[in-house]
Amino acid sequence: MNLLLAIAFLLGADNAYDDTFNNANAAYNAGNYAAAIQMYEQIISESVVSPAVFFNLGNAYFRTRRLGLAIANYERALQLEPGFDGARENLANAVRYTKNHLARPQPADWQESLLFWHYNLSTRTTNAIATALWLIFWFALGLRQWRPLRYTRGVAVVAGVLAVAFGFSAWAKAHPEMIAAANANVVHVHYGTDENETVRFDLSEGDRATVDNRMNGWSRVSTADGERGWARDKDLVFVGPPYERPAEASLSSAGESTASPGPGASAAK
Repeated sequence: MNLLLAIAFLLGADNAYDDTFNNANAAYNAGNYAAAIQMYEQIISESVVSPAVFFNLGNAYFRTRRLGLAIANYERALQLEPGFDGARENLANAVRYTKNHLARPQPADWQESLLFWHYNLSTRTTNAIATALWLIFWFALGLRQWRPLRYTRGVAVVAGVLAVAFGFSAWAKAHPEMIAAANANVVHVHYGTDENETVRFDLSEGDRATVDNRMNGWSRVSTADGERGWARDKDLVFVGPPYERPAEASLSSAGESTASPGPGASAAK
C-alpha cells in the first residue's frame, strides 16, 4: 500500500511539473515573460533540474533585459547538456549585448587535457558510462574467479581504470567550478570584503567570473583576463549548483527586449 502511495505521489509530482512547464511555455509564447519567469523559477525551486527549463528561463530573462540572469541560466543549461546548441547560440547572442563582451573563464590547460572528454558529455551520460564501467569491472572480476578466461584480467583492469576516470568526471560535474554573472549595471570589485575598500575594477551586467571563496555576503571573483577581487553576493547571480532563486524573480517585467534570443520556449525536457 505504501509503495502504491509513493508511486502515485511521484506520478502526481511529474504531472504537476508538466502542467507548470507547459503553462510557462504558453505564457512565454504569449509574451507574458514575467509570468513565465515565475513558473520556471517555481519548477527550479522544487528541485527539478532540466536543461530545457534553464534554457527557457534564460530566454524569458533575456526578453526582460536582465542579461546577468539570462546568461547564468544559459550556462546552467550547458552545464547539464554541453551539446545544447540552442543554449550555446543564445548565450553567445546575450554576451554580444553586454558592455564588455567578457569571455567566460576557462579551466586550466592541464585540466582540459586530462579530462578531454569531460566537457563534451552531459551529466547523465557521464554518470551512465561510469556506472556501466563499474559494473563491467566487477563482472569481469567475478567471471575471473568463477572461470578464468584469457582476457578477463585485462578487461577488469581497463574497465577499472576507466571507471575511476569517469567516476572522477561525474564527481567534477556534480561539483563544478563556481561561475557567477554580474547582476547589476555596474558591480564594484574591491580589494577586500568591505564597501570602504578600494575598488580594484568593475564588472558590467552579464560579465562572468569564477568564484573561489564566499564569506560574509562577499565572493572572491576572477575574470578571464586575470583580474581578481571581492564583490557583494547581492550583485551576482551564481550558476550553481545549488540553483539559488534570485530576488529579481519576484519582480515584474522590466520591459521587452528588442533583441531576439532565438526560437520560442522549448518543449523538450
